[in-house]
Amino acid sequence: MERQSHGARSDSPLQLQDGMRKISMRDFTDRHPGTRELAAYFVYGHLRSGHLQDTSKACAILAEDMIDLLPDGPELRAGLRKLLEAKDCFVRQALKL
Repeated sequence: MERQSHGARSDSPLQLQDGMRKISMRDFTDRHPGTRELAAYFVYGHLRSGHLQDTSKACAILAEDMIDLLPDGPELRAGLRKLLEAKDCFVRQALKL
């Protein structure tokens, strides 16, 4: 099955903000505002390198893949909210490493 992209890819996943290099999700300007808002919570550049960033990045990749694969709708947003909650739990556990 060929994967259809529903999101607009930006050229660079790195953005400069307040003089700091920040890793962020792509720009999903063509997506539902709720999808865009949830996607913004999957940034991980503000976390310490290593276990915290790696843990968060794994969830960010899955979130981006689901946004690419699925059309906007309430179930996509519910899934992203639950993935965000799971990411927060995983990152808190990674603090113990």
